[in-house]
Amino acid sequence: MTLAFLFISASLNAVWAFAPDEDLTARAAVLMDAATGKLLYQKDADLRLPPASTTKVVTAILALESGRSLTQTLVVSKEATRVPASKLYLRPGQSVSIEELLYGIMLASANDASMVLAQGIAGSVERFTDLMTQKAHQIGATNSNFTNPHGLTAPDHYSTAKDLAVFFRYAMKNSTFRDIVQTKFSSVKTTTVVRKKLVPRRISVRNHNRLLWNFDGALGGKTGYTHAAQKCFVGAVQRNGATIIVAVLGARDLWGDTKQLLEYGFDRYESLRAAQPSGKGLRLTEQQAGIPSVRPGSVNERIEGQDQAELDGYVLQVGTFRERDRAESVYRQMSDNGFDAFVEPTLLQRGETAYRVRVGPYSELLTAQETAHDILTKSGHKVLILPIQPTRREESDPS
Repeated sequence: MTLAFLFISASLNAVWAFAPDEDLTARAAVLMDAATGKLLYQKDADLRLPPASTTKVVTAILALESGRSLTQTLVVSKEATRVPASKLYLRPGQSVSIEELLYGIMLASANDASMVLAQGIAGSVERFTDLMTQKAHQIGATNSNFTNPHGLTAPDHYSTAKDLAVFFRYAMKNSTFRDIVQTKFSSVKTTTVVRKKLVPRRISVRNHNRLLWNFDGALGGKTGYTHAAQKCFVGAVQRNGATIIVAVLGARDLWGDTKQLLEYGFDRYESLRAAQPSGKGLRLTEQQAGIPSVRPGSVNERIEGQDQAELDGYVLQVGTFRERDRAESVYRQMSDNGFDAFVEPTLLQRGETAYRVRVGPYSELLTAQETAHDILTKSGHKVLILPIQPTRREESDPS
């Protein structure tokens, strides 16, 4: 029984205590609402870092917008074959279509295929990377600079988590790009002239994006790794009509970071959309908001008059809604299930009012965790456990 309790307690801690700023191993990360381009979460979003093979998203954009037919073949140069792995091990003189090369770079992260695209489309790697940087700045990714089409570490080759999300959001508007990045397996066809005969060769490729296999709603993405960059990823996931783009740079636990961030984003999608980027709003009383009270309007009203020793506690946040009707509906659902719920109006920085549905407060973390688990079981809502931060009153002048 004791072991079972410890296991449940540890599991609850893992689910409910995730705090991105502290728990992420990544040096930088963002969540972006694909519909609006608004950042839902950010950690060092504008920090310039080596992007590794996530660079290839921009390479693909340039190739798709080059005006060339996808069936046009490009010839593999000796220079392209000399680039370090990962690669398809193309051979000098082989011919490969632009479409096949795109599958090679986005699924297998083939550096040699990236070189073939750059040289074949722009005439030189230098010209192609200039176009990459120009394109990045044109679509709003102004903190990026590219010196190669594959992402191997190089001086002055950098991007940011925010810029990666901008790239991917832009790229996903292209139907061919979407088809490619959601493909799990494919093969790249090449041809070589041997004794005046075309000799075909097929190279099997597998998508490096693990989310396609084990994360509900995954639409596609691009991985990256070098020693300098560490593990990187940018991709998109769709659930319940909402699409979130995630970008992670410099991670030690890439898939742990990515999955936890996405779950965090979808669980709190409405509240994150309503919040300011800083996550800090101005609190209103219900009277200031001009609405009648559903229940006592804030945590502070509920703890007013309690002993100071009892003020350190926790409240469960079910969600934040811009529409009061939705907040009241969730409040009633919580109350009907026996939870001590209340609605707390809050004023956003741009002057809009949002409504938080909360449950509690609770003086003990374990009680809050158990209630959070009960809410999930009874209503399907994953709640956020927040420490109470009571408003401190100024002491009166003893004189």
